[in-house]
Amino acid sequence: MLAGIRTTLGFVPNVFGAAAESTPALQAFMALNGRFAESSFDATGRELIQIAASMENQCGYCVAGHTAFARMQAVPSEVIDAVRNNHPIDDHKLEALNRFTRAVVRERGMIREQDLKRFLDAGYSRAQVLEVILGVCVKTFSNLASNVIGIPLDDAFVGHAWSPETPHTRQRVRAVN
Repeated sequence: MLAGIRTTLGFVPNVFGAAAESTPALQAFMALNGRFAESSFDATGRELIQIAASMENQCGYCVAGHTAFARMQAVPSEVIDAVRNNHPIDDHKLEALNRFTRAVVRERGMIREQDLKRFLDAGYSRAQVLEVILGVCVKTFSNLASNVIGIPLDDAFVGHAWSPETPHTRQRVRAVN
């Protein structure tokens, strides 16, 4: 499985190496990633979902990784920067996707009816509601894995490092050091 990742990406991101400690975990993570790649979202939408979910889950590893992947796939810099800085995206439809993704994560799916309506009114479908949830599931796995075990940042992601500034993360960094 890891050889296939190396062939596809040119390297094995540390998150996959960490997941490989459990064959079922790696298989599930790869399957979720594969199904999400088949969603109706283009590269911009998929990476937006993954960065937004990772930010909500305060996962520096995944924010950096998906920023790198977004840039590799020519996602517009202004979209990446807006999502990473929690600023509105100029494109109304992408902003609706950003806000909806964040609401799904933050509210653990218990979103307000107006959040769902705004997403659908922006031109998304009910099927895409489920695809956002799929993307959130993919990222929740890697976000939790990184946040729990502290997956080190890959060299390919260092230039895109991101760290949440919260009392919780500052306390964790002090405890690790």
